[in-house]
Amino acid sequence: MEISQLPQQPPTSQKKSSADSVLKKLSKNSAQKGPDIIYGIYDSSRQSLSTRLNDFLIDHSNVPLKEKAYFFQLLAVMVDAGIPAIQALKMLARRTESERFRRVLNTVAHSVSQGKNLSESMARFPQVFSEVEIGVVKAGEAAGHLDKMLARLAVQLTKSHELQTKLVTASVYPVVVLVVLILAGSGMMIWVIPSLLQLLNEGGLKPDQLPFATKLLVGISYVMSNFWWAILLSIAVIFLFIRYYISTEDGRYQWDLFKLRIPVVGTLLRKVLILRFVSTLGILIESGLPVVQALTIVATSLSNEIYKLKVFEVIAKVQQGEKISESLMDTPFLFPETIVQMMAVGEQSASIGFITQKVGEQYDMEIDYSLRQVMALIEPLLIVFVGVTVALLALAIMTPIFKLTQLV
Repeated sequence: MEISQLPQQPPTSQKKSSADSVLKKLSKNSAQKGPDIIYGIYDSSRQSLSTRLNDFLIDHSNVPLKEKAYFFQLLAVMVDAGIPAIQALKMLARRTESERFRRVLNTVAHSVSQGKNLSESMARFPQVFSEVEIGVVKAGEAAGHLDKMLARLAVQLTKSHELQTKLVTASVYPVVVLVVLILAGSGMMIWVIPSLLQLLNEGGLKPDQLPFATKLLVGISYVMSNFWWAILLSIAVIFLFIRYYISTEDGRYQWDLFKLRIPVVGTLLRKVLILRFVSTLGILIESGLPVVQALTIVATSLSNEIYKLKVFEVIAKVQQGEKISESLMDTPFLFPETIVQMMAVGEQSASIGFITQKVGEQYDMEIDYSLRQVMALIEPLLIVFVGVTVALLALAIMTPIFKLTQLV
């Protein structure tokens, strides 16, 4: 059952039949996969070593974004259909494919049964539920429109999952090609080139008679065959140094700024961050949160330190009486003029939520177009790169063999 196929707002007269229909559909996919584990009650220390290890792996696994989107959509339908929240949470916990998410939902259901709000129960798991999701649910509970806010949140998470899938799909092809090329090249350097050098020596071809390209390959092969440990150690040291530098405050800013300035890729990344900014801000404002609180949640949800710093600067200016559009005007590199103008229109007409939704749709289309452009650029570049590499390797290997046949 796809998310798009689920009813958004069942008519009031059909709520009872809708509730029964939802329960029947979920019951077919709610086969019990084990005992209902509730954090805070379940004691893993009394279990066997294998069970404790399995619990550790489950408790440190990620919950797929698709699972959360599906959960919020179904929960919205069930809440609107009049199904009690506790019963809905338990039913949804049984149908999820993620064991980690199933334990979290069982714990949330137990917490709700103890008298806590859904948002309070979700807040116990900041690694699973983001601050944005908790804020939207809390605002929906306060306004009495929880079902509408859950449905809006489900739509937003579905779009985020689709965008994530597009980005991963676009990066698979170049990564696979480069990995295969590196593995094939390393195999030739370690096994093929030494055998070729031995053949040439036995044929009477002296090292000083080899072409420059062949000498270069022989040198690389010698280093890789005899000092592979030093190469791996150097790579590990460089990797750890970069990780350490990025973990520092200055390193995070410099790294995030570098990513934004990469040709083509940086433009795409900026569009993704702008989409995240406007879509998150829109859903938070529509849920009834104050602008400053919504901007604060948006800032913490952004993964780029440069954008995060700018949003906190916007918050400070908004608190002094400035408008959001005026605060964004001085950084066209981060927020283009079109975004600023549309935000200004939204502020003047008191329709920021609607405007941000339209901006999000526009940037979603632009990201699709940019991804197609990036793939159209990467594919011929990879073909040329692979072709040149293969040609150079063939030239370096075949030239001394031709010389050897002439000597024979």
